[in-house]
Amino acid sequence: MTVRFAADDPGTTVAIAQLLAYLVIGGTAAVLLYYLAQYVRHVLADGSGYQSWYLFVGVGAGVVYAVAGIGSVLLESTWIDSFVDGAILFFILFLALGIRAMYLADPGGVGRSSRLPVWVDYAVVAVFVAAWWGTFLVDTTWTRPVVAVGWILTSIWAVGYAVLAVRRHEGTTFAALTRHLLPTIVCVVAVVFVDLLTRFAGAYVAVADAVWLVGTTLVGAFLFNTAVAIRQQGGELERLYDWTTWREQRLEDGD
Repeated sequence: MTVRFAADDPGTTVAIAQLLAYLVIGGTAAVLLYYLAQYVRHVLADGSGYQSWYLFVGVGAGVVYAVAGIGSVLLESTWIDSFVDGAILFFILFLALGIRAMYLADPGGVGRSSRLPVWVDYAVVAVFVAAWWGTFLVDTTWTRPVVAVGWILTSIWAVGYAVLAVRRHEGTTFAALTRHLLPTIVCVVAVVFVDLLTRFAGAYVAVADAVWLVGTTLVGAFLFNTAVAIRQQGGELERLYDWTTWREQRLEDGD
């Protein structure tokens, strides 16, 4: 394990840009994690936390991705690079599960639809965890193909259910949250597919680096935008039940 930075290395500028991009994603994901906790407690109705906890775990994977990415920039280590790939895989997976859970939620109540049992979600997670950790512990060179297949499947799943969730829950908090998360998913999908194509072709490395830098910066911006939207919704509820805004009621009570 060696440090990658060197004063005379022409790639130092790119490495510093990557480091800053990881810091942006890690910071915005941490902010979003905080506001998601507030979102679960104050914005969603009781019983709807099932969907949000998937999102919570997915955004947490984004934090792991940022930390592992910083380690991959600073240190040269194969297993750290594998963790970067694995973290972004689980980032997309749990966001997809959360959006699918919001799509399946009962529009007339809280909780989820009875069309699919809960164990289906757990089975999907178990398959992904077993596939990634199995290849990581046996031979790290096989983690890349496993992650690539997982990227493709979860990307299609996430985007598809995001569109369906917005259509089904139009005008609700679920639709608003999905609309803010969808650009994040699209940017991650674009970065992932460009990375896969360039690695498969064995060329255009500069294009992949440029797309990654722009894409990850946009991901950080969209994560922060989602956090701001959640905070605004929480603030609207706080103002709605704030006794200082009910002037007429206070006058009737003799205040």
